[in-house]
Amino acid sequence: MLELNGAVGILTGASRGIGPVIADHLSRAGVRLALVARSEDGLRETASVIARRGPEPLVVPADVSDEGAQRRVVDVVRAELGPPALLVNNAALERVGRFQEIPVEEIRRILMVNLFGVEALTRLVLPHLLAAGRGQVVNIGSVAGRVPYPYGVVNSSTKHGLTGFTWSLHEELRGTGVGVSVVHPTAVSDVGISARWPVRRPALLGGVGPDDVARAVLRCARENRVEITVAPVVERVADVVSAISPRLTSWVMRKTGVRDFLREVANRG
Repeated sequence: MLELNGAVGILTGASRGIGPVIADHLSRAGVRLALVARSEDGLRETASVIARRGPEPLVVPADVSDEGAQRRVVDVVRAELGPPALLVNNAALERVGRFQEIPVEEIRRILMVNLFGVEALTRLVLPHLLAAGRGQVVNIGSVAGRVPYPYGVVNSSTKHGLTGFTWSLHEELRGTGVGVSVVHPTAVSDVGISARWPVRRPALLGGVGPDDVARAVLRCARENRVEITVAPVVERVADVVSAISPRLTSWVMRKTGVRDFLREVANRG
């Protein structure tokens, strides 16, 4: 169990979407935060909101897919705040569209941010956690990393990879005092790409608030929960069913209109 009050934490993807909400919850729990994203203006905005209730976070503009930038983030955090005890890998890109129509450069970019960036930054932070004999890595995955996700193929592949990365590293680090977790949200209301979808979601997809995701992050950090799915009950059931029979899950998605919904989102671009 990680004591969050006073712990040094790094949060990527902190400038937009659910990032600022996660940052707020971590700050209120006492985490000494370093906020990371490409947009310095967005980071400054997040930091200013958090500073109204407590210490101003450290702002570190960086592209998490760039190895040099990753090293700079860890070096700056260590110099300014001390060795990190918590890493929340939240930065991610998503594209809904037909796979064959997505440019290869965009595929590469999504893979680099969503999967390579997570693994490479985690590798740089891990020595500090292992040296202290405590710490937590929390990855923000997606229900799309547990079930078939047509028209979101590239994003889904990275989130499936993130699930495998989390479980494998969690087992590798067992007994070291360092934990690894993944939070799987369904479509998040109010913020993020799904909030801008111009088509009404089917009932099966449901939706959760960004605060629900943030609370799951804190629970993972405090309890070393390897996996939490943040979704309505019906989707959590689908999550379990998919692990047993992806074919059955695909059938359910077709019959309940989820596949048609995602196709319509892709059509509207």
